[in-house]
Amino acid sequence: MALATDDPWQTIASAALLGTERQPFQLANISGNLGNCLSQLSARPKESALLSAAGIVSLHQRVGWLPEVRSVIEAEPCSFDDLPQCSPRAARCLQQILEGQFPQLLSEWLEKAAIARQRVPEMLLPSLLDKGRQQRELRAAILPVLGQRGRWLAAQNPDWNYAVALTTEADWETGTPSARLLYLQDLRSHHPDHARELLQSTWKQETASDRAKFLEAFRIGLSMADEPFLENGLGDRSKEVRRVAVDLLASLPTSRLQHVTEHTCRYLSLEREGPSLHVQLPDHLDETLIQLGFELKPLSSINKVGEKGWWLLQMLGATPLSTWTEQWQMSPQQIIKLAQSHEWQNVLLDGFALAAKRQGNHEWLEEVIRVWFAGQTSINRDVVLVDLGTEALVDALSGDRRNALLIDLFQIFHRRINDSLTIWLLRSSSQLWSVDLARLVLDELEEHLNHTKDFSNSDWELRSALKEFARFIPVSLTSEVIQLRERLANDSHWINSMNDLITLLEFRNEMAQALGKDGG
Repeated sequence: MALATDDPWQTIASAALLGTERQPFQLANISGNLGNCLSQLSARPKESALLSAAGIVSLHQRVGWLPEVRSVIEAEPCSFDDLPQCSPRAARCLQQILEGQFPQLLSEWLEKAAIARQRVPEMLLPSLLDKGRQQRELRAAILPVLGQRGRWLAAQNPDWNYAVALTTEADWETGTPSARLLYLQDLRSHHPDHARELLQSTWKQETASDRAKFLEAFRIGLSMADEPFLENGLGDRSKEVRRVAVDLLASLPTSRLQHVTEHTCRYLSLEREGPSLHVQLPDHLDETLIQLGFELKPLSSINKVGEKGWWLLQMLGATPLSTWTEQWQMSPQQIIKLAQSHEWQNVLLDGFALAAKRQGNHEWLEEVIRVWFAGQTSINRDVVLVDLGTEALVDALSGDRRNALLIDLFQIFHRRINDSLTIWLLRSSSQLWSVDLARLVLDELEEHLNHTKDFSNSDWELRSALKEFARFIPVSLTSEVIQLRERLANDSHWINSMNDLITLLEFRNEMAQALGKDGG
């Protein structure tokens, strides 16, 4: 019995699957040269006929295709570039980075090129645009160094559409999310009110993820004029949008969210005798606070403070810190010390830290961090908000204060260079170390290296961190790092690690010179 189908290949595949013993193989009548060729197989044994038919039909399919004809779309030529191209020396550095030799330095190269107002050479644009496609965090840094040709090239490939910058408001609704976010951030920097009105016009059409990202842009140029729009965000169906709205409102000194102060004062007070802090956990979360965006349940699965503690923590995080210093006539140091010895210290310290981060109050923030530095033996802190992680809080400090705090790690808290917390904070830096901090790290490193004969677990951690340290040491100290290596014993286990550190540092030095005024 023949298999009824118009596709000879499908017939062959079905026959092979069933087997010629169970069902005779026979092709339906096929016209043309293919049919004539297949008809000659009828006298052969069924197995031979099946295999021969498979070969003939397969070959016929391969030779029977015509090349695809596409219409040529004429692209508008690229206009003359508006930025000078970087020097060949700087281009070689970038090429090495893009080829994988020093990938961790790409952000630094882009930053220095943008400061020097130089663009990427044409031959490296495709590789750089691909990096931006793969790593979203690089996109904002890539755009300033593309030049006209880079933006023109990005427009020719849908994979690079993140780099097609919006130049007019007419493109706002049709642009890619990445391009729209960059446009909104730029607009907030010089016309914050107009940026808010633009986002309001499309707010209901945006996805929850985009609404949260766009709202984050309001940290640029944040003012009381944004309050009504942010208050609307408190009722958003997205938990992340509500979180961002609460965070922004709490950063405004006189927003309606600050009315939470009267609620907070019911549950936290000062007992002058002692003195000591009196904490009374709320029995329920007031409806007015829920309307303001407060969450009934902790946002993290780590519920170290309990439900009632979580309510109080949110209230503290939304209360102006001046409330406590003015009411109690005490300094932040005195208040933090009282909180440190309280049974609800986690709630109090996290609440004060959240308020300090939101309000940009570095004095309070430093005091909380110092408490954690003094008592912490590991880098793990269970937090109910990502914003309360030690790294996030340290990064919220200004550069000078952050460097001073890290110096205190060694001088006041007597942390060693191979201590896990020290390594973790040093390697997670978001900016260059000051010369004073870098020299202190080098001094501590030399002392440790000269007194270490065998690697312990912490030494292996330090060894892997040395390359990352090279990203934060000012390149002006390159010669001092080389001298440190030369003072090591010839049989030191640290020689190779120090060589790797110096190699990276020397490359950074080369890169800085190449992108400087005389970098050609």
